[in-house]
Amino acid sequence: MRVVLGSAHVVSPIGEGLAASLQRMREGGSALQHIAPSDGPAAVVGKIPEELLAPGPDRLYHLVDRVLGNVLDDLDRPQLNERWGCYIASTKGDIEALASADPDHARLPFLADHIQRKAGFTQRPWIISNACASGTSAIAIAGAAIARGHIDHAIVLGVDVLSRFVLRGFQALHAVSEAPCIPFDAARNGTSLGEACAAVVLTNDPAILKNKLGTFLGGSIAHDANHISGPSRTGEGLVRAIQGACDKAGIKASDIHAINAHGTGTDYNDGMESIAFERCELSAVPMSGYKGWFGHTLGAAGILESILALEALDRGWVLRNEGLVNAGVPGKVNALLKDERTTGDLLLKTSSGFGGCNAAVLLRAWKP
Repeated sequence: MRVVLGSAHVVSPIGEGLAASLQRMREGGSALQHIAPSDGPAAVVGKIPEELLAPGPDRLYHLVDRVLGNVLDDLDRPQLNERWGCYIASTKGDIEALASADPDHARLPFLADHIQRKAGFTQRPWIISNACASGTSAIAIAGAAIARGHIDHAIVLGVDVLSRFVLRGFQALHAVSEAPCIPFDAARNGTSLGEACAAVVLTNDPAILKNKLGTFLGGSIAHDANHISGPSRTGEGLVRAIQGACDKAGIKASDIHAINAHGTGTDYNDGMESIAFERCELSAVPMSGYKGWFGHTLGAAGILESILALEALDRGWVLRNEGLVNAGVPGKVNALLKDERTTGDLLLKTSSGFGGCNAAVLLRAWKP
């Protein structure tokens, strides 16, 4: 069964919408900026511009409403009945609400209830909280549900906002760079956190999509059980995820035209990914990670980066690794220093996260 993606929308530190975001990435520089909190060490982060995000304690919900409304407006849709699913990817949701007078807002099920009411879904949304692999996992799960006939359509939405809780946690692990992160560079020394919301529709009926983006070919999730925060040094979990996605899609590594990597800018993650790509015979495939533009957006990352990479591929581009000067990872990879033209259309998207979770999806840029 053909599963089509479309009617996507994004809000991130580089702006709103796919076309505007891609233009910023092609023509502009990083949106990462230095902040100096009054209650902790300075950091470099990707913040959504104030004009795109209402201030106050409910900023995450305002962000979700903005993105979800744009997606729904871009659908020629039937009623969101029992044949519709919704998959929400988030690592922490509105975790800052724990410090407020209404800590229930911090519960991920509260976010699911909010989205169900806002959109009018018959079925309760699923929450996919699989660490930093949440977004790519959600695409894989939704795509499989449609391909197997369990549902006909799904909205997949990822969201996380900057919070003191998450920033301090990453700093405690010495995983945060003091400068803008530079994935796959020899001088990389940590990640930069960011915030975003991104959503895309998957369906077996492309007629409901006003704007089509691509097709879902297959996805897989695998865990390496190595360490609570450190990935397998051999890339074992990611290798299994990539191989599983290829098996389900019925393609070979040589069919892949571009890789959008997780690329956090940490020593362990980038090294592990490079080893996994080499093990999967993907060393020559043009590869980039997008976190140098807007930071690590956690649960939103897999969805945000997938649809931006698909949009770029549809326009004939594989984008560079922003900030990369001198690639330096243990595995052999083709990490791009500049944007590269391509006639290819097959994208591999990978994500990894704490606890040894890994996800991979194969997507093809839109063909009528």
